[in-house]
Amino acid sequence: MLNPLNPNPPLSRRSFLGTAAAGALLTTAGCAGFGGGGSGSESDADASLTVTWWGDASRTELYDAALALFEADHEGVTTRSEFADLGPYLERMATAAAAGNLADVLWMRDTHVGRYGAGGSLLDLSEYLDDVIDVSAIGDAGVASGTVGDGVFALPTHYVGQALITAEDLLGAAGVFGGDIATWDDLAAAAREVADPTTGVFGLNDPTLDDTHRHLEAWIRQAGGELFTPEGTLAADPAAIEEWFVFWKTLRDEGVLPPADSQSEANGAGWSGDFLVLGTSAMRLSSTNHFTIVSGLTEATLGLFSTPSFADSTDDWWFFPPILISAAANTDSPEVAAALIDFFINDTAAADVTRLNQGAPSSSEIRDGLTPDLEGAETAFIEQISREMEHPARPFPIRPEGSEQFNGALTRIGEEIAYGEVTVTEAVARLVSDAAGYLTAQ
Repeated sequence: MLNPLNPNPPLSRRSFLGTAAAGALLTTAGCAGFGGGGSGSESDADASLTVTWWGDASRTELYDAALALFEADHEGVTTRSEFADLGPYLERMATAAAAGNLADVLWMRDTHVGRYGAGGSLLDLSEYLDDVIDVSAIGDAGVASGTVGDGVFALPTHYVGQALITAEDLLGAAGVFGGDIATWDDLAAAAREVADPTTGVFGLNDPTLDDTHRHLEAWIRQAGGELFTPEGTLAADPAAIEEWFVFWKTLRDEGVLPPADSQSEANGAGWSGDFLVLGTSAMRLSSTNHFTIVSGLTEATLGLFSTPSFADSTDDWWFFPPILISAAANTDSPEVAAALIDFFINDTAAADVTRLNQGAPSSSEIRDGLTPDLEGAETAFIEQISREMEHPARPFPIRPEGSEQFNGALTRIGEEIAYGEVTVTEAVARLVSDAAGYLTAQ
């Protein structure tokens, strides 16, 4: 039976816009350094904005083209762009914030907006909403994703989601179809069915060794919980976290997942060494937008489906990590900065240039406008996000300061469990006891 949450058919390889990160900080348009908030003219009619994002040179080519469109429509406004790989980007953002020298407009992680919003580094966009910045197409949920306390310090330009990506030929050889996988039990059964140690085929990649843990968060929300409280402390029931790791340990012990050392080595090799790409794993849990990357690296027929859920999951567990955009609190041209934020959220010409490079556009109108011009993997990605957004979704708490450190701790205990260094119970107990040390209440 076709899973009603996953109606899209499997797809073959398609071209995609790469989003691999550059290894070092680079600047364009003649700008040196990282930061520069306050560099604009006091007159908005003659403003100079520094704009920063993470990513590679191909992303920057697209976004510089979009900035040129903005300049053409705003006489007297000039922009200078800077970019870096994500790690250096976050490090330099922290340094610039401490010095009060953030870029005028900057892309912001949902893991960091709480810290910088509460710390006074970001411009409160509240007074510009519905006037300079049209938020009608992103709705209350979009505004909430950048709301910290009483202020709105970021807005989403794009969303990503969580998904199950399948190698349909491997599944089909075992009599399994990805569209039939609706629950976690279905996922385990399908993985067991297709795994074949004699040929080196695994049922699933091991998500507990990934560097992000959004599917664990989906697991927790499906049971009615949250990973964090609105106050920035750990909210998850330790039993739910323990059940997650037990689920994966059981499959690993059965040989359904790759051995820990093999999975770690594959993760270190990047997408080119991924088991799904290499044809030695039938399924992987991933970010929805990764489907375009995987599709561009394999000739295999792939399927994109919604994350499995519990048979009795809450109806409103769905969530979509936002790619956020902010402005510096001390920019000399706040209204122009706000107009640029509106441009990247709502302008169709900008969207025609940048397309899906950072994810699915947050604006429902922009997504609807782009869809007819997409094909293959891109179509599947954007349609899945739009389809899942039709489900009810309860508010998603802002990430607390220290959430990245907590995420790193999840990866470490996943490794310790996978390598047999600790029991699941011991690892989760230590994670919970150490959580307060990672997290800082907002």
